[in-house]
Amino acid sequence: MAESYTIIKCSVHQLRPGFELGESVFSPDGSGLLHAGTILTEKQIARILNYGLDSVRIRQTVLTPEAAPELAAEAYCEPDMAAGVSEQENEFSGIYSRSVQDMKKCFTLIRLERHLDYALLDTLVDSVARLASRGIAATALLHTLTRTEDYLVHHSVNVGILAHIIGELSGVFSLIQQRNLILAGILHDIGKLEVSSKVLYKNGALTEDELAAVRQHPAIAFKFFSRYKEIPESVRFGVLQHHERDDGSGYPLHTNAAKNHPIAKVLGIADVYDAMTSKKTYGQEISPFAAIDTIQADMFAGKFSPDYSTPFLHELCQTLIGRYVTLSDGRTGQLVFWNRSGKENCLVRFSDGKILDVSQQPGLKIAKLVC
Repeated sequence: MAESYTIIKCSVHQLRPGFELGESVFSPDGSGLLHAGTILTEKQIARILNYGLDSVRIRQTVLTPEAAPELAAEAYCEPDMAAGVSEQENEFSGIYSRSVQDMKKCFTLIRLERHLDYALLDTLVDSVARLASRGIAATALLHTLTRTEDYLVHHSVNVGILAHIIGELSGVFSLIQQRNLILAGILHDIGKLEVSSKVLYKNGALTEDELAAVRQHPAIAFKFFSRYKEIPESVRFGVLQHHERDDGSGYPLHTNAAKNHPIAKVLGIADVYDAMTSKKTYGQEISPFAAIDTIQADMFAGKFSPDYSTPFLHELCQTLIGRYVTLSDGRTGQLVFWNRSGKENCLVRFSDGKILDVSQQPGLKIAKLVC
């Protein structure tokens, strides 16, 4: 019997011991209180109450698609789509905006002066670590933020956030390595600063020569790092190999799993996920559901390590349940069931209480995440 979850908004006064948190809980000042997946005790509930929080998100098990509509009807008496933006979301947006501006300064120094400002990098790593401390819930916020700068600037910040999240979920990186993951994430594409913008943002297929030029960006970055011995070796090789794949099908060196650095393996997943789901001046933005399918397929094909992709995909799937999505026909509703075996096998609840089985509607799919 297939098991999945709905993630519902629950008043703190309705919490009971045994409830499982669907998202991490943060204090009003942004510090972490409890991680997603925590099974609540009376003491933990009291702690939440003491901080004056109004509500949290909890997980509710759904055993079968057939049972989901009935359970969802009970769980979602009122839509969970907030009319305004929460303080936590405002804080996240503020830190993210500052990080983007710092990333832009970093790129400007590299492009014009070929210089790395270590103080600026430390500040940037600290800011990205704060953003990533939201855990898997940060991925949903990334989809709703306004883009104010060049795609490459946002992409670099996002990959830093995602790399930290993926690394933490894998449970194999030390605290120092986690900082190195962020540093490698924000610097992974600096080699593209030497690629012509006409090629980088070309609207259409690249020629063989253009593609070859773009594929040199990891090697360009690695060579640039040779001037800066303060950059850890793990960061250098993470950046050099972030387009390599476990089966040897990547570039620029075509190395395989045994030779690819763990940081590079994490960056590869973070890079693909954000590149597919980001708004950009070229290409097409794809829903996180389609991106998950792609990463999962590449994992089964031997390109991505399951040690890093499996925990990330699992948590990402669960945090998307309960979010609002827009369908390809323009309607918006709340995702109340998804069994991660395919983006079409899902149930969406609309504001009038009706639940639609997307798999029974030919040609209909989830177009994007709303909030």
